[in-house]
Amino acid sequence: MPKRSRLSIFDTAYDVLAYVLKLHKHPTQKSVYIARDKQLYRRTKWGFEPLERYNLRIQLRRKERKIDYLNDELDNLTEEYNLLLKRKTGLINHLHDADERLKEARREKGFLKKHLKEVLDQNIALDKRLQRMQNQEENNLLQIDKLKRTKDNLLESNTSLSDKTRQQKAQIASLHKMVEDLKNKVRQQIKEEVI
Repeated sequence: MPKRSRLSIFDTAYDVLAYVLKLHKHPTQKSVYIARDKQLYRRTKWGFEPLERYNLRIQLRRKERKIDYLNDELDNLTEEYNLLLKRKTGLINHLHDADERLKEARREKGFLKKHLKEVLDQNIALDKRLQRMQNQEENNLLQIDKLKRTKDNLLESNTSLSDKTRQQKAQIASLHKMVEDLKNKVRQQIKEEVI
């Protein structure tokens, strides 16, 4: 038996192409080739294409898996959306509560501002009143000091007048005595003259 050359292994151009792509013929199926990674390829007039492209069951399984995957993703996204919706609702409620607290705080601030103004006005009025009272107290102290000096002067005058009054009383008493003595002398003289 003569030896066949290496080129005689290739019956068609597809065989050459399969050799270059490292594909081997499937043992049972015609026009099907196997790659090293066990993936199946079909020979077409344009070359080799994956067998899945022509096998509707494989394509259907892949599509079903893809649909399952997309449904899972949809469920996950729906769950995330619901969580985000709940969080949004919670944040809106929280924002509403915060807005109410802010309005209440503004009302309280207005009330406190008004109350503070009233207190400040009262403080100003009390300060003015205190100033008037302090001025009045200073005037009263000056008057008291003046009255004390007047009292001291009056006491000195009283003492002086008392001394003078005593002297005058003594003088009046001595004058009375002199007048009495004179009267007695005059009576005596009259008696003597009459006798």
